[in-house]
Amino acid sequence: MPQEALEMRRPEFIWRSKQRMRSLALQMEERRLQAAFSREGDAPWHQAGGRPRPAGIPLQRAGVPRRAVPRKEMIQRSKQIYESLPEVQRKKEQERRKAEYRSYRLNAQLYNQRVRNRVLGRRSAWE
Repeated sequence: MPQEALEMRRPEFIWRSKQRMRSLALQMEERRLQAAFSREGDAPWHQAGGRPRPAGIPLQRAGVPRRAVPRKEMIQRSKQIYESLPEVQRKKEQERRKAEYRSYRLNAQLYNQRVRNRVLGRRSAWE
């Protein structure tokens, strides 16, 4: 019940909180990838022979395997790209607006009910 009330009253709070969580997750992932890349970047210097690969040879031919992208990361990227599409943004905005209008109607009904009860003499706390 309190969760639903928070959702109804403060959707922007929940949205900002989720955004913070996403950005923290992305930062964490970025740091992890950067660490992996820095380890990969140092690898050719520390291989037998002690010399780096020539600049013209791609990594795959130089014996460095392609980095396997984890399934979770692929899904996360796809989802991020999908959510940034204009039509998806538009739909989210429409849904948010509909929820806002729904809450307005609910508040109006509650107010009308209180006024009706007061006019009809059914004394209750005005709140």
